Amino acid sequence: MTEKNTDNQKEKSKINVVDRRHWVSEDEDTSASDHEEPEERYPSFVEKLKKEAEEKDARLKEYINAYKEKNAQTDELRIRLQRENDTRLDQFKANLFARLVPILDNLRRAEDSAKAAGDFESLKEGINLVINQFLRELKDNEVQVIETAGMKFDPKIHEAFMVSDTEDPEQDSMILQELEQGYLFKEKLIKAAKVKVANLKL
Repeated sequence: MTEKNTDNQKEKSKINVVDRRHWVSEDEDTSASDHEEPEERYPSFVEKLKKEAEEKDARLKEYINAYKEKNAQTDELRIRLQRENDTRLDQFKANLFARLVPILDNLRRAEDSAKAAGDFESLKEGINLVINQFLRELKDNEVQVIETAGMKFDPKIHEAFMVSDTEDPEQDSMILQELEQGYLFKEKLIKAAKVKVANLKL
């Protein structure tokens, strides 16, 4: 084989490779950082799930904000109602004390009159007047005295403070004596009447 043929074969064996990828620059001096990364894409079902999650997250934030706003309104309403209740209670107390103070004044007048006269009967009369005045105030405000005379013991409104044995079956659980009066306000128990009750002796 001649030298000329050998040179021709070497030339044929050389392969020229050209990189035609669009993101690769032909300029070898250009830095790889100058090129933009291709946009990241997800499968369609993943995109759909991602969108639904974002929508639910947005709705959740709306619900949370609405809940906080509602709570704030509720707190304001509660505070306002509490203030109104406190005002009404103070007014009720003021009216009650306005009715009680004259009774106390009359009691003091009875005491002063009894001291000046040195008369026990004057003191007794003064106290009776005060008691009657107080009972009128209770009645005017729908406070009732619990009846005990000739009544059978009722644990809902009576308190058995003392018990006395009896051999008479008809007297069993009957109130024998009232020790302290009891009171009801519009059928609500304020104070139970303390009584002495008969108990059948077996």
